[in-house]
Amino acid sequence: MAGCLHVVATPIGNLDDITCRAAKVLAEVETIAAEDTRRTGALLRHLGLPTRKLLALHDHNEAAATQRLLERLCAGQTAALVTDAGLPLIADPGFELVRRCWERGVKVIPVPGASAVTALLSVCPLPADQVRFIGFPPSKAAARERLLRQLCQSSAATLFLEAPHRVEGTLTAVAGLAPQRRLFVGREMTKQYESYYCGCAAAVLDELRSSNAVKGEFTCLLESCPDAPAQRAPDADRLLKALADELPPARAARVMAQVFGGKRADYYDQAETARQDVAKVRSAPHHVPAPSA
Repeated sequence: MAGCLHVVATPIGNLDDITCRAAKVLAEVETIAAEDTRRTGALLRHLGLPTRKLLALHDHNEAAATQRLLERLCAGQTAALVTDAGLPLIADPGFELVRRCWERGVKVIPVPGASAVTALLSVCPLPADQVRFIGFPPSKAAARERLLRQLCQSSAATLFLEAPHRVEGTLTAVAGLAPQRRLFVGREMTKQYESYYCGCAAAVLDELRSSNAVKGEFTCLLESCPDAPAQRAPDADRLLKALADELPPARAARVMAQVFGGKRADYYDQAETARQDVAKVRSAPHHVPAPSA
């Protein structure tokens, strides 16, 4: 009978943020798959738990470690998957293990808790009702700038993580692409030197440099582009055409804005065009083929 894999959230900084349930699971499972056994070992010692259960599972050994752990799970053992900080799989290894557990019928249970993503959103002063999470931007400058160029035109806010040695380059790129766009940046959240910054990219970068704070772990939210057209579902165009066939353009635009967000003005011209297209189709002569001799 297959065992069970617990996907366990661990503190993003302050070790006291571990939940009672997470501590109980870590104490009871037979194996703990950890991104960095040294960091997880420190957490286990903080909880008064032995470190002998640890098994390394990271980007460089994920395939082999997954197979090894899957064999134990299929034999009926229990295990926990943890990352260095926060929830596994969110810009961290472990996806292959979780995917194969589902394929093999191994039960997978989340044990929620600390996350840099939700922690930043919970104190964010910028609108974030629609958020796109991209993890870490590309490390190469050209690829990173291409992605940021797209994000600066998005109708949704973008949340991303950044390493200390790349944060200056990322903020510099944003400042060049969208000088007025604001960011909210959390640095070393829940740790001793926790700090937050809000403003345009150039101002945030100046503040980081002046306070010698260009180090640590960064979680960033880039506000949405207020003038960006709303991103629609793949079948939104079909809905728009159907509405334009039944309703005046103004009413069709109002319905689209209510369903998909954005401004009614963005939909009005499209609804008018769709109405005209429908009218052309209806007014076009229909040729009936002559009967064959």
